[in-house]
Amino acid sequence: MATAMTAVLAGSLYAMLSTAFTARRTAHGVIDPVRRAELAVELMRADIESAVVPKGILAGGFLGEDAFDASGKCMDGLMLHGVASGAVDADAEGAGDVRRVELACEPGDGGRGMVLVRRVWRCLLATHVEEPAAEVLCRGVRSLDLKYHDGTDWQDSWDSATRDNSLPLAVRVTLELDADIGSDPDAGRDADARGYTVIRIFRVPLATSPDQQQLEASAE
Repeated sequence: MATAMTAVLAGSLYAMLSTAFTARRTAHGVIDPVRRAELAVELMRADIESAVVPKGILAGGFLGEDAFDASGKCMDGLMLHGVASGAVDADAEGAGDVRRVELACEPGDGGRGMVLVRRVWRCLLATHVEEPAAEVLCRGVRSLDLKYHDGTDWQDSWDSATRDNSLPLAVRVTLELDADIGSDPDAGRDADARGYTVIRIFRVPLATSPDQQQLEASAE
């Protein structure tokens, strides 16, 4: 009788623990895409808001590309020049006041999903500039759609060289992540699984409206 009671108790404890672990995995599966997306978008916000006008000695373009992957999903990229953001950049060898930042989506290791990466060129006056290492912002990217406001409407792409060296007034970021790719890089991908989408609009502080640009041109 004692052995039977012990077996029943052990079975009950096993069922309780199994339910708890299942609930834990489910909670992580729901929270992980939210956390990854919010962190990645926050890092993008800092770069976008640091963008400088493409004029002067360290002039550099603001180039937003409208790109797609093989399945037709948006995988946009952005190249901009921005102000260095404090002690982290200041400690880098050859760091200057202005840096070039690239945000792009690339295939993950072994072709497992898409990865949002960031590259930073800190020494723009160097005679030989090496390709910087890619910093992974988040994995499991299903799509990245960037829109640029010109004062009237949202544009799919932006090239400051063809827009009188001007910046967009704002950038709208739409980042969609897979729900089933978390910390486990070997996890599979279900195209029908419901992921997480975050949409943010970031104002570009140094951008000027078309009316302001006309006033500045007439003043010159």
